[in-house]
Amino acid sequence: MNFPNVLTVFRIILGCLLPFLLIYDDFGVRVFACVVFVIASATDWLDGWYARKYKMITTVGKILDPIADKIMVLGAFFTFAFLGMYSALLILPILLRELIITVYRLIFLREKKVVAAASSGKLKTVVQMGTLGFLYIFFMLKRYYKNWADEYGLFSYLIHKEMMYFLLLVCVGLTLYSGYSFFSRNWKLVKKTNKEYFSL
Repeated sequence: MNFPNVLTVFRIILGCLLPFLLIYDDFGVRVFACVVFVIASATDWLDGWYARKYKMITTVGKILDPIADKIMVLGAFFTFAFLGMYSALLILPILLRELIITVYRLIFLREKKVVAAASSGKLKTVVQMGTLGFLYIFFMLKRYYKNWADEYGLFSYLIHKEMMYFLLLVCVGLTLYSGYSFFSRNWKLVKKTNKEYFSL
């Protein structure tokens, strides 16, 4: 458990805390949820940078890092669905992709093969984080500033429901593409796994 891995575990804790802060119907608590999200997102960059700079990349880190991202991202997406922003069915493909690939990663680890996140997976995570930031702003404006569209003029053209759905669809598309990339890059391992673990 070196410093980057400690940061990753810290991000997992923050990711588990975030949904409870968002659900709690209090303005101050929800502002604190934004602070927690920003800190967690910063650790996502910091742990990777630190591990590469000081040569602290470990097998544990390669596994924990994407799991931490999934906990934070999926927890926040489904919390906003629970709060009525959109249907949970819209983000179901994200959940399925993350669960399936996590299962394969853990099986690969059992076979002493570590599969780190690819560039498409990292891009997917960045876009998901950005979309969650948009969702947070949109939710807070709708919940606490009911006349914000009239007051902020041009800003209202950037923050609206159609933009929210567009960003969510982009997230789903990138998530599915990164899933395809994962299977195409590791197809030999996947076939071997399917034969050993999932054959009837």
